[in-house]
Amino acid sequence: MKQKNIIKYYFTGYVDWEITGFEYLKQDDSGHFNDCHDEACYNFWLEVKKTFDDYTATLPPEIVEMEIDHHKNKKPFGEYFNIIAPTAVIKGVNNNLNRLAKSIEQPERIKKVS
Repeated sequence: MKQKNIIKYYFTGYVDWEITGFEYLKQDDSGHFNDCHDEACYNFWLEVKKTFDDYTATLPPEIVEMEIDHHKNKKPFGEYFNIIAPTAVIKGVNNNLNRLAKSIEQPERIKKVS
């Protein structure tokens, strides 16, 4: 999966939806996954959530709202430059998000998704 999709999935709430789905699947199977691929995907989404939650906790709320608005409503970052924060700060945040997304190891099933 591309880093931009991981970031998009985090800020649009898709990661929470995935985690909830896997937790329901796990409950149906007496607390265990029948398929090792399901467990790997579940652990991947938990790692994405933890990694991005830890990072976004250090950001001002305006930056987090900007990221949500960008990924949910496709609003260009250029509209935020020097309004929410200086251009360099916004670009730095986006570079850090890309670096974090790239640092998370992806299971084979997730790698196949674009």
